[in-house]
Amino acid sequence: MYIKNFLLGGFDFSEDEYELKLQIILLNLILTIMIVVLVFLFVIRYTNGAYAQAYTDLGVAFFSFLAIIATRYSKKSIQITIPLLLGIFYFLITFTFQNIGLVAATWYIVLILSAFFVKGKTVGFFFSVISVLAILALESISHADYTLFEYIYITIPIFLSMIFLYLYEERNEILTSLLKQQKESLEDEVAKQTKELFKLLRKSQELSSIMHNSQVEIYIVDFQTDRYLYANKGALKELGYMLHEIREMDIYDINPSILSTTVENIKNIMLTQHNAMNISMHRRKDTTTYGVQSFMHKIDFENRDAYVVFDIKISDVQQAQKEILRQKEALSYQAHYDSLTKLPNRILFFDRLSQAIIKAKRNKTKFALLFIDLDHFKEINDTYGHEAGDTVLIEVAKRLESCVRKSDTVARLAGDEFLILLEDFDSKESLTTIAQLLVSTLQIPIKFKDKELTVTCSIGISIYPNDSDDAQTLIKLADNAMYKAKNMGKNNFIFYS
Repeated sequence: MYIKNFLLGGFDFSEDEYELKLQIILLNLILTIMIVVLVFLFVIRYTNGAYAQAYTDLGVAFFSFLAIIATRYSKKSIQITIPLLLGIFYFLITFTFQNIGLVAATWYIVLILSAFFVKGKTVGFFFSVISVLAILALESISHADYTLFEYIYITIPIFLSMIFLYLYEERNEILTSLLKQQKESLEDEVAKQTKELFKLLRKSQELSSIMHNSQVEIYIVDFQTDRYLYANKGALKELGYMLHEIREMDIYDINPSILSTTVENIKNIMLTQHNAMNISMHRRKDTTTYGVQSFMHKIDFENRDAYVVFDIKISDVQQAQKEILRQKEALSYQAHYDSLTKLPNRILFFDRLSQAIIKAKRNKTKFALLFIDLDHFKEINDTYGHEAGDTVLIEVAKRLESCVRKSDTVARLAGDEFLILLEDFDSKESLTTIAQLLVSTLQIPIKFKDKELTVTCSIGISIYPNDSDDAQTLIKLADNAMYKAKNMGKNNFIFYS
Protein backbone atom coordinates (compact mmCIF):
# COMPACT_ATOMS: atom_id res chain seq x y z
CA MET A 1 0.00 0.00 0.00
CA TYR A 2 2.81 2.42 0.93
CA ILE A 3 4.76 1.59 -2.24
CA LYS A 4 1.67 2.14 -4.43
CA ASN A 5 0.96 5.48 -2.72
CA PHE A 6 4.59 6.54 -3.18
CA LEU A 7 4.65 5.66 -6.91
CA LEU A 8 1.35 7.49 -7.49
CA GLY A 9 2.67 10.58 -5.72
CA GLY A 10 -0.28 10.53 -3.33
CA PHE A 11 -2.71 11.48 -6.12
CA ASP A 12 -5.98 9.91 -7.27
CA PHE A 13 -6.46 9.59 -11.04
CA SER A 14 -9.55 9.40 -13.22
CA GLU A 15 -9.81 7.03 -16.21
CA ASP A 16 -9.01 9.93 -18.55
CA GLU A 17 -5.71 10.56 -16.72
CA TYR A 18 -4.22 7.12 -17.49
CA GLU A 19 -1.27 8.56 -19.44
CA LEU A 20 -0.51 11.10 -16.70
CA LYS A 21 -0.72 8.35 -14.08
CA LEU A 22 1.77 6.23 -16.02
CA GLN A 23 4.16 9.19 -16.37
CA ILE A 24 4.14 9.89 -12.60
CA ILE A 25 4.72 6.20 -11.77
CA LEU A 26 7.64 5.98 -14.22
CA LEU A 27 9.08 9.29 -12.99
CA ASN A 28 9.04 8.26 -9.31
CA LEU A 29 10.48 4.84 -10.15
CA ILE A 30 13.30 6.25 -12.30
CA LEU A 31 14.13 8.96 -9.74
CA THR A 32 14.31 6.42 -6.90
CA ILE A 33 16.65 4.18 -8.90
CA MET A 34 18.79 7.21 -9.85
CA ILE A 35 19.13 8.31 -6.22
CA VAL A 36 20.27 4.84 -5.12
CA VAL A 37 22.74 4.48 -8.01
CA LEU A 38 24.12 8.03 -7.66
CA VAL A 39 24.66 7.71 -3.89
CA PHE A 40 26.50 4.45 -4.53
CA LEU A 41 28.66 6.13 -7.22
CA PHE A 42 29.33 9.07 -4.88
CA VAL A 43 30.75 6.75 -2.22
CA ILE A 44 32.96 4.92 -4.73
CA ARG A 45 34.25 8.06 -6.45
CA TYR A 46 34.82 9.94 -3.22
CA THR A 47 36.81 6.99 -1.91
CA ASN A 48 38.89 6.94 -5.12
CA GLY A 49 39.58 10.66 -4.92
CA ALA A 50 37.37 11.70 -7.88
CA TYR A 51 35.84 14.53 -5.85
CA ALA A 52 34.39 16.58 -8.73
CA GLN A 53 32.46 13.70 -10.18
CA ALA A 54 31.51 12.47 -6.70
CA TYR A 55 29.95 15.81 -5.72
CA THR A 56 28.26 15.98 -9.12
CA ASP A 57 26.65 12.62 -8.41
CA LEU A 58 25.58 13.78 -4.95
CA GLY A 59 24.15 17.01 -6.35
CA VAL A 60 22.09 15.19 -8.98
CA ALA A 61 20.87 12.72 -6.35
CA PHE A 62 19.77 15.65 -4.15
CA PHE A 63 18.06 17.34 -7.08
CA SER A 64 16.27 14.03 -7.87
CA PHE A 65 15.05 13.90 -4.27
CA LEU A 66 13.73 17.48 -4.60
CA ALA A 67 12.00 16.46 -7.85
CA ILE A 68 10.18 13.62 -6.04
CA ILE A 69 8.98 16.12 -3.43
CA ALA A 70 7.97 18.64 -6.14
CA THR A 71 5.74 16.11 -7.91
CA ARG A 72 3.65 15.75 -4.73
CA TYR A 73 2.41 19.35 -4.91
CA SER A 74 0.80 19.25 -8.35
CA LYS A 75 0.22 16.75 -11.12
CA LYS A 76 1.17 19.39 -13.67
CA SER A 77 4.64 19.82 -12.16
CA ILE A 78 5.92 16.83 -14.11
CA GLN A 79 5.51 18.79 -17.36
CA ILE A 80 8.53 20.85 -16.20
CA THR A 81 10.26 18.26 -14.02
CA ILE A 82 10.58 15.51 -16.64
CA PRO A 83 12.32 17.51 -19.43
CA LEU A 84 14.59 19.13 -16.83
CA LEU A 85 15.58 15.76 -15.37
CA LEU A 86 16.19 14.29 -18.82
CA GLY A 87 18.50 17.22 -19.61
CA ILE A 88 20.41 16.80 -16.33
CA PHE A 89 20.69 13.07 -16.93
CA TYR A 90 22.09 13.80 -20.40
CA PHE A 91 24.79 16.18 -19.11
CA LEU A 92 25.57 13.81 -16.21
CA ILE A 93 26.26 10.96 -18.65
CA THR A 94 28.36 13.18 -20.90
CA PHE A 95 30.42 14.54 -17.98
CA THR A 96 30.76 11.23 -16.12
CA PHE A 97 31.64 8.92 -19.01
CA GLN A 98 33.62 11.21 -21.24
CA ASN A 99 36.55 8.77 -21.10
CA ILE A 100 34.52 5.57 -21.53
CA GLY A 101 32.66 5.85 -24.83
CA LEU A 102 31.13 2.36 -24.85
CA VAL A 103 29.69 2.72 -21.35
CA ALA A 104 28.37 6.16 -22.19
CA ALA A 105 26.56 4.70 -25.22
CA THR A 106 24.80 2.22 -22.97
CA TRP A 107 23.64 4.93 -20.57
CA TYR A 108 22.50 7.10 -23.50
CA ILE A 109 20.25 4.21 -24.56
CA VAL A 110 18.78 4.20 -21.03
CA LEU A 111 18.21 7.95 -21.40
CA ILE A 112 16.50 7.47 -24.77
CA LEU A 113 14.26 4.71 -23.37
CA SER A 114 13.23 7.00 -20.51
CA ALA A 115 12.52 9.90 -22.87
CA PHE A 116 10.36 7.83 -25.23
CA PHE A 117 8.32 6.14 -22.52
CA VAL A 118 7.86 9.17 -20.26
CA LYS A 119 7.44 12.03 -22.78
CA GLY A 120 6.76 10.39 -26.14
CA LYS A 121 8.40 10.23 -29.54
CA THR A 122 9.19 13.95 -30.03
CA VAL A 123 11.27 14.28 -26.83
CA GLY A 124 12.69 10.78 -27.38
CA PHE A 125 13.84 11.67 -30.91
CA PHE A 126 15.42 14.92 -29.65
CA PHE A 127 17.49 13.14 -26.97
CA SER A 128 18.46 10.42 -29.47
CA VAL A 129 19.98 12.99 -31.81
CA ILE A 130 21.89 14.95 -29.13
CA SER A 131 23.14 11.67 -27.60
CA VAL A 132 24.72 10.68 -30.91
CA LEU A 133 26.24 14.16 -31.21
CA ALA A 134 27.64 13.83 -27.66
CA ILE A 135 29.21 10.44 -28.46
CA LEU A 136 30.91 11.95 -31.50
CA ALA A 137 32.09 14.92 -29.43
CA LEU A 138 33.58 12.68 -26.70
CA GLU A 139 36.55 11.87 -28.95
CA SER A 140 37.76 15.43 -29.03
CA ILE A 141 37.00 16.01 -25.32
CA SER A 142 38.73 12.84 -24.09
CA HIS A 143 41.44 12.84 -26.80
CA ALA A 144 40.44 9.27 -27.66
CA ASP A 145 41.30 7.92 -31.09
CA TYR A 146 38.29 5.88 -32.18
CA THR A 147 38.39 3.78 -35.32
CA LEU A 148 35.50 3.73 -37.80
CA PHE A 149 34.47 0.34 -36.43
CA GLU A 150 34.37 1.71 -32.87
CA TYR A 151 32.20 4.65 -34.01
CA ILE A 152 29.79 2.20 -35.64
CA TYR A 153 29.89 -0.08 -32.61
CA ILE A 154 29.01 2.83 -30.30
CA THR A 155 26.41 4.71 -32.38
CA ILE A 156 24.51 1.92 -34.17
CA PRO A 157 22.76 0.65 -30.97
CA ILE A 158 21.61 4.22 -30.28
CA PHE A 159 20.24 4.60 -33.82
CA LEU A 160 18.50 1.21 -33.66
CA SER A 161 17.00 2.00 -30.26
CA MET A 162 15.76 5.33 -31.56
CA ILE A 163 14.20 3.79 -34.71
CA PHE A 164 12.51 0.89 -32.92
CA LEU A 165 11.12 3.07 -30.16
CA TYR A 166 9.98 5.72 -32.65
CA LEU A 167 8.14 3.07 -34.72
CA TYR A 168 6.66 1.57 -31.55
CA GLU A 169 5.30 4.96 -30.43
CA GLU A 170 4.03 5.68 -33.96
CA ARG A 171 2.23 2.32 -34.08
CA ASN A 172 0.67 2.91 -30.66
CA GLU A 173 -0.65 6.30 -31.75
CA ILE A 174 -2.16 4.84 -34.92
CA LEU A 175 -3.74 1.90 -33.09
CA THR A 176 -5.08 4.15 -30.34
CA SER A 177 -6.60 6.48 -32.92
CA LEU A 178 -8.17 3.61 -34.88
CA LEU A 179 -9.57 1.95 -31.77
CA LYS A 180 -10.99 5.25 -30.56
CA GLN A 181 -12.68 5.85 -33.92
CA GLN A 182 -14.04 2.30 -34.07
CA LYS A 183 -15.26 2.49 -30.48
CA GLU A 184 -17.00 5.80 -31.17
CA SER A 185 -18.54 4.35 -34.34
CA LEU A 186 -19.85 1.30 -32.49
CA GLU A 187 -21.08 3.41 -29.57
CA ASP A 188 -22.85 5.77 -31.95
CA GLU A 189 -24.57 2.91 -33.73
CA VAL A 190 -25.52 1.20 -30.48
CA ALA A 191 -26.75 4.49 -29.02
CA LYS A 192 -28.75 5.16 -32.19
CA GLN A 193 -30.31 1.70 -32.18
CA THR A 194 -30.99 1.78 -28.44
CA LYS A 195 -32.50 5.26 -28.60
CA GLU A 196 -34.74 4.21 -31.44
CA LEU A 197 -35.87 1.08 -29.60
CA PHE A 198 -36.71 2.95 -26.41
CA LYS A 199 -38.68 5.50 -28.38
CA LEU A 200 -40.70 2.65 -29.81
CA LEU A 201 -41.15 1.00 -26.42
CA ARG A 202 -42.76 4.19 -25.05
CA LYS A 203 -45.56 3.81 -27.59
CA SER A 204 -47.27 0.97 -25.76
CA GLN A 205 -50.20 0.65 -28.20
CA GLU A 206 -47.82 0.03 -31.10
CA LEU A 207 -45.29 -2.07 -29.16
CA SER A 208 -46.34 -5.51 -30.38
CA SER A 209 -46.48 -4.52 -34.05
CA ILE A 210 -43.20 -2.60 -33.93
CA MET A 211 -41.26 -5.40 -32.22
CA HIS A 212 -42.63 -8.02 -34.56
CA ASN A 213 -41.80 -6.10 -37.75
CA SER A 214 -38.47 -4.59 -36.66
CA GLN A 215 -35.39 -5.38 -38.77
CA VAL A 216 -33.42 -5.66 -35.51
CA GLU A 217 -33.44 -9.27 -34.34
CA ILE A 218 -35.52 -9.52 -31.16
CA TYR A 219 -35.89 -12.70 -29.11
CA ILE A 220 -37.55 -13.58 -25.83
CA VAL A 221 -35.90 -16.52 -24.06
CA ASP A 222 -36.99 -18.60 -21.06
CA PHE A 223 -34.65 -17.72 -18.18
CA GLN A 224 -34.52 -21.26 -16.81
CA THR A 225 -34.35 -23.45 -19.93
CA ASP A 226 -32.83 -20.99 -22.45
CA ARG A 227 -35.47 -22.04 -24.98
CA TYR A 228 -36.87 -19.46 -27.37
CA LEU A 229 -40.37 -18.22 -26.52
CA TYR A 230 -40.58 -15.59 -29.28
CA ALA A 231 -38.68 -14.26 -32.29
CA ASN A 232 -39.69 -11.31 -34.44
CA LYS A 233 -39.79 -11.13 -38.25
CA GLY A 234 -36.30 -9.63 -38.44
CA ALA A 235 -34.85 -12.64 -36.59
CA LEU A 236 -36.85 -15.20 -38.60
CA LYS A 237 -35.87 -13.58 -41.90
CA GLU A 238 -32.17 -13.42 -41.00
CA LEU A 239 -31.99 -17.01 -39.69
CA GLY A 240 -34.31 -18.59 -42.26
CA TYR A 241 -36.49 -20.40 -39.69
CA MET A 242 -40.25 -20.40 -39.09
CA LEU A 243 -41.53 -19.29 -35.68
CA HIS A 244 -42.64 -22.80 -34.68
CA GLU A 245 -39.12 -24.10 -35.49
CA ILE A 246 -37.48 -21.43 -33.33
CA ARG A 247 -39.77 -22.34 -30.41
CA GLU A 248 -38.39 -25.89 -30.54
CA MET A 249 -34.81 -24.60 -30.20
CA ASP A 250 -32.63 -23.11 -27.48
CA ILE A 251 -29.89 -20.48 -27.69
CA TYR A 252 -27.17 -23.10 -28.21
CA ASP A 253 -28.77 -24.16 -31.50
CA ILE A 254 -28.15 -20.83 -33.26
CA ASN A 255 -25.06 -19.85 -31.19
CA PRO A 256 -22.88 -22.95 -31.81
CA SER A 257 -19.75 -21.60 -30.13
CA ILE A 258 -21.33 -20.33 -26.91
CA LEU A 259 -20.80 -22.38 -23.74
CA SER A 260 -23.26 -22.99 -20.93
CA THR A 261 -20.80 -21.36 -18.49
CA THR A 262 -20.85 -18.18 -20.60
CA VAL A 263 -24.65 -18.14 -20.57
CA GLU A 264 -24.71 -18.58 -16.78
CA ASN A 265 -22.29 -15.65 -16.37
CA ILE A 266 -24.53 -13.46 -18.57
CA LYS A 267 -27.58 -14.42 -16.49
CA ASN A 268 -25.76 -13.52 -13.27
CA ILE A 269 -24.91 -10.11 -14.74
CA MET A 270 -28.57 -9.57 -15.68
CA LEU A 271 -29.64 -10.49 -12.15
CA THR A 272 -27.24 -8.01 -10.55
CA GLN A 273 -26.98 -5.24 -13.15
CA HIS A 274 -30.25 -5.77 -15.12
CA ASN A 275 -28.48 -5.41 -18.49
CA ALA A 276 -25.79 -7.48 -20.20
CA MET A 277 -23.85 -7.45 -23.47
CA ASN A 278 -22.14 -10.14 -25.52
CA ILE A 279 -20.62 -10.75 -28.95
CA SER A 280 -21.40 -14.08 -30.62
CA MET A 281 -21.78 -15.84 -33.95
CA HIS A 282 -25.24 -16.82 -35.26
CA ARG A 283 -25.73 -19.85 -37.51
CA ARG A 284 -28.54 -19.67 -40.08
CA LYS A 285 -30.67 -22.60 -41.21
CA ASP A 286 -28.47 -22.93 -44.33
CA THR A 287 -25.41 -23.24 -41.95
CA THR A 288 -23.89 -19.85 -42.93
CA THR A 289 -22.85 -17.63 -40.03
CA TYR A 290 -22.72 -13.93 -39.13
CA GLY A 291 -21.63 -11.89 -36.12
CA VAL A 292 -23.99 -10.06 -33.79
CA GLN A 293 -23.72 -7.64 -30.88
CA SER A 294 -26.28 -8.72 -28.27
CA PHE A 295 -27.99 -6.53 -25.66
CA MET A 296 -30.01 -8.38 -23.01
CA HIS A 297 -32.09 -7.64 -19.95
CA LYS A 298 -34.37 -9.69 -17.71
CA ILE A 299 -38.15 -9.37 -18.06
CA ASP A 300 -41.41 -11.10 -17.07
CA PHE A 301 -43.13 -12.75 -20.05
CA GLU A 302 -46.38 -14.69 -19.88
CA ASN A 303 -46.04 -15.10 -16.10
CA ARG A 304 -42.55 -16.59 -16.26
CA ASP A 305 -38.98 -15.37 -15.87
CA ALA A 306 -37.45 -14.55 -19.22
CA TYR A 307 -34.97 -12.24 -20.89
CA VAL A 308 -35.21 -10.21 -24.06
CA VAL A 309 -32.31 -10.20 -26.54
CA PHE A 310 -31.70 -7.43 -29.08
CA ASP A 311 -29.21 -8.66 -31.68
CA ILE A 312 -27.59 -6.08 -33.98
CA LYS A 313 -25.75 -7.49 -36.95
CA ILE A 314 -22.16 -6.25 -37.06
CA SER A 315 -21.86 -4.06 -40.16
CA ASP A 316 -18.94 -3.64 -42.55
CA VAL A 317 -18.18 -0.29 -40.91
CA GLN A 318 -17.02 -2.08 -37.79
CA GLN A 319 -14.19 -4.11 -39.30
CA ALA A 320 -12.21 -3.94 -36.07
CA GLN A 321 -15.12 -5.47 -34.13
CA LYS A 322 -15.42 -8.25 -36.72
CA GLU A 323 -11.70 -8.94 -36.38
CA ILE A 324 -12.05 -9.21 -32.61
CA LEU A 325 -14.96 -11.59 -33.12
CA ARG A 326 -12.94 -13.66 -35.60
CA GLN A 327 -10.07 -13.93 -33.14
CA LYS A 328 -12.48 -14.81 -30.36
CA GLU A 329 -14.01 -17.58 -32.48
CA ALA A 330 -10.54 -18.85 -33.44
CA LEU A 331 -9.43 -18.95 -29.81
CA SER A 332 -12.70 -20.61 -28.83
CA TYR A 333 -12.17 -23.23 -31.55
CA GLN A 334 -8.61 -23.90 -30.42
CA ALA A 335 -9.79 -24.24 -26.82
CA HIS A 336 -12.65 -26.62 -27.60
CA TYR A 337 -11.56 -28.69 -30.62
CA ASP A 338 -8.76 -31.20 -31.18
CA SER A 339 -6.18 -29.74 -33.57
CA LEU A 340 -5.47 -33.07 -35.32
CA THR A 341 -8.90 -34.65 -35.83
CA LYS A 342 -10.97 -31.42 -35.66
CA LEU A 343 -13.31 -33.23 -33.26
CA PRO A 344 -14.60 -31.63 -30.03
CA ASN A 345 -12.06 -32.06 -27.23
CA ARG A 346 -12.55 -33.03 -23.59
CA ILE A 347 -13.66 -29.52 -22.52
CA LEU A 348 -16.38 -29.15 -25.17
CA PHE A 349 -17.54 -32.75 -24.71
CA PHE A 350 -18.06 -32.27 -20.97
CA ASP A 351 -20.02 -29.08 -21.65
CA ARG A 352 -22.28 -30.90 -24.14
CA LEU A 353 -22.63 -33.82 -21.73
CA SER A 354 -23.77 -31.40 -19.02
CA GLN A 355 -26.32 -29.89 -21.42
CA ALA A 356 -27.52 -33.38 -22.40
CA ILE A 357 -28.13 -34.25 -18.72
CA ILE A 358 -30.12 -31.04 -18.19
CA LYS A 359 -32.25 -31.71 -21.29
CA ALA A 360 -32.78 -35.37 -20.43
CA LYS A 361 -33.91 -34.48 -16.90
CA ARG A 362 -36.30 -31.85 -18.22
CA ASN A 363 -37.76 -34.02 -20.99
CA LYS A 364 -37.46 -37.34 -19.08
CA THR A 365 -35.46 -38.93 -21.93
CA LYS A 366 -32.39 -41.15 -22.14
CA PHE A 367 -29.03 -40.88 -23.85
CA ALA A 368 -26.05 -43.21 -24.30
CA LEU A 369 -22.32 -42.62 -23.82
CA LEU A 370 -19.87 -44.75 -25.84
CA PHE A 371 -16.22 -45.00 -24.73
CA ILE A 372 -14.06 -46.14 -27.69
CA ASP A 373 -10.43 -47.25 -27.49
CA LEU A 374 -8.45 -48.34 -30.57
CA ASP A 375 -6.87 -51.80 -30.60
CA HIS A 376 -3.29 -52.21 -31.92
CA PHE A 377 -2.79 -48.46 -32.33
CA LYS A 378 0.42 -48.43 -30.26
CA GLU A 379 1.98 -51.11 -32.50
CA ILE A 380 1.25 -49.04 -35.61
CA ASN A 381 2.64 -45.88 -33.99
CA ASP A 382 5.81 -47.65 -32.83
CA THR A 383 6.35 -49.50 -36.13
CA TYR A 384 5.53 -46.85 -38.74
CA GLY A 385 5.98 -43.63 -36.77
CA HIS A 386 3.81 -40.71 -35.66
CA GLU A 387 2.87 -39.76 -39.22
CA ALA A 388 1.17 -43.11 -39.65
CA GLY A 389 -0.46 -42.76 -36.23
CA ASP A 390 -1.82 -39.32 -37.12
CA THR A 391 -3.20 -40.64 -40.41
CA VAL A 392 -5.02 -43.43 -38.54
CA LEU A 393 -6.50 -41.02 -35.96
CA ILE A 394 -7.76 -38.61 -38.64
CA GLU A 395 -9.39 -41.42 -40.63
CA VAL A 396 -10.93 -42.97 -37.50
CA ALA A 397 -12.45 -39.58 -36.59
CA LYS A 398 -14.05 -39.31 -40.06
CA ARG A 399 -15.44 -42.84 -39.86
CA LEU A 400 -16.87 -42.34 -36.37
CA GLU A 401 -18.70 -39.19 -37.52
CA SER A 402 -20.06 -41.01 -40.59
CA CYS A 403 -21.69 -43.64 -38.38
CA VAL A 404 -23.79 -41.26 -36.24
CA ARG A 405 -26.21 -38.36 -36.72
CA LYS A 406 -25.10 -34.75 -37.01
CA SER A 407 -26.91 -34.01 -33.76
CA ASP A 408 -24.72 -36.55 -31.91
CA THR A 409 -21.31 -35.60 -30.52
CA VAL A 410 -18.08 -37.40 -31.40
CA ALA A 411 -15.06 -36.24 -29.37
CA ARG A 412 -11.42 -37.17 -28.95
CA LEU A 413 -10.68 -37.67 -25.26
CA ALA A 414 -6.92 -38.29 -25.47
CA GLY A 415 -4.47 -40.37 -27.49
CA ASP A 416 -6.48 -43.14 -29.18
CA GLU A 417 -9.55 -42.72 -26.93
CA PHE A 418 -12.83 -41.33 -28.28
CA LEU A 419 -16.25 -40.57 -26.80
CA ILE A 420 -19.64 -40.52 -28.51
CA LEU A 421 -22.79 -38.95 -27.06
CA LEU A 422 -25.99 -40.40 -28.56
CA GLU A 423 -29.13 -38.48 -27.59
CA ASP A 424 -32.78 -39.52 -28.07
CA PHE A 425 -32.09 -43.12 -29.12
CA ASP A 426 -35.06 -45.42 -29.77
CA SER A 427 -34.04 -48.54 -27.87
CA LYS A 428 -31.14 -50.63 -26.68
CA GLU A 429 -31.40 -52.55 -29.93
CA SER A 430 -30.77 -49.35 -31.91
CA LEU A 431 -27.65 -48.75 -29.79
CA THR A 432 -26.51 -52.28 -30.57
CA THR A 433 -26.93 -51.60 -34.28
CA ILE A 434 -24.85 -48.40 -34.06
CA ALA A 435 -22.13 -50.12 -32.01
CA GLN A 436 -21.92 -52.97 -34.54
CA LEU A 437 -21.66 -50.41 -37.35
CA LEU A 438 -18.80 -48.65 -35.53
CA VAL A 439 -16.89 -51.91 -34.98
CA SER A 440 -17.28 -53.06 -38.58
CA THR A 441 -16.45 -49.63 -40.04
CA LEU A 442 -13.24 -49.18 -38.06
CA GLN A 443 -11.82 -52.60 -38.93
CA ILE A 444 -11.61 -51.70 -42.64
CA PRO A 445 -7.88 -51.24 -43.49
CA ILE A 446 -6.55 -47.67 -43.69
CA LYS A 447 -4.20 -46.74 -46.53
CA PHE A 448 -0.88 -45.15 -45.56
CA LYS A 449 1.55 -44.58 -48.41
CA ASP A 450 2.05 -48.07 -49.93
CA LYS A 451 0.74 -49.94 -46.86
CA GLU A 452 -2.63 -50.90 -45.44
CA LEU A 453 -2.93 -50.42 -41.68
CA THR A 454 -5.57 -52.27 -39.70
CA VAL A 455 -6.96 -51.16 -36.36
CA THR A 456 -10.02 -52.34 -34.51
CA CYS A 457 -11.84 -50.91 -31.53
CA SER A 458 -13.24 -51.90 -28.17
CA ILE A 459 -16.39 -50.05 -27.04
CA GLY A 460 -17.97 -49.65 -23.60
CA ILE A 461 -21.51 -48.25 -23.34
CA SER A 462 -23.30 -46.60 -20.39
CA ILE A 463 -26.87 -45.25 -20.41
CA TYR A 464 -28.39 -42.23 -18.67
CA PRO A 465 -30.19 -42.48 -16.26
CA ASN A 466 -30.22 -46.31 -16.02
CA ASP A 467 -26.55 -46.59 -15.06
CA SER A 468 -26.02 -43.16 -13.48
CA ASP A 469 -27.20 -39.55 -13.63
CA ASP A 470 -23.70 -38.11 -13.05
CA ALA A 471 -21.42 -37.15 -15.94
CA GLN A 472 -18.13 -38.37 -14.46
CA THR A 473 -19.70 -41.63 -13.35
CA LEU A 474 -21.20 -42.30 -16.80
CA ILE A 475 -17.75 -41.92 -18.39
CA LYS A 476 -16.13 -44.13 -15.74
CA LEU A 477 -18.73 -46.87 -16.21
CA ALA A 478 -18.37 -46.77 -20.00
CA ASP A 479 -14.58 -46.95 -19.54
CA ASN A 480 -14.95 -50.03 -17.31
CA ALA A 481 -17.18 -51.69 -19.90
CA MET A 482 -14.63 -50.91 -22.62
CA TYR A 483 -11.88 -52.71 -20.68
CA LYS A 484 -14.14 -55.73 -20.32
CA ALA A 485 -14.55 -55.69 -24.11
CA LYS A 486 -10.75 -55.66 -24.50
CA ASN A 487 -10.33 -58.51 -22.06
CA MET A 488 -12.87 -60.55 -24.03
CA GLY A 489 -10.80 -60.41 -27.21
CA LYS A 490 -11.13 -56.80 -28.43
CA ASN A 491 -12.93 -55.70 -31.63
CA ASN A 492 -16.33 -55.74 -29.91
CA PHE A 493 -18.62 -53.82 -27.58
CA ILE A 494 -20.19 -54.32 -24.16
CA PHE A 495 -22.96 -52.51 -22.26
CA TYR A 496 -22.18 -51.66 -18.67
CA SER A 497 -23.98 -53.98 -16.27
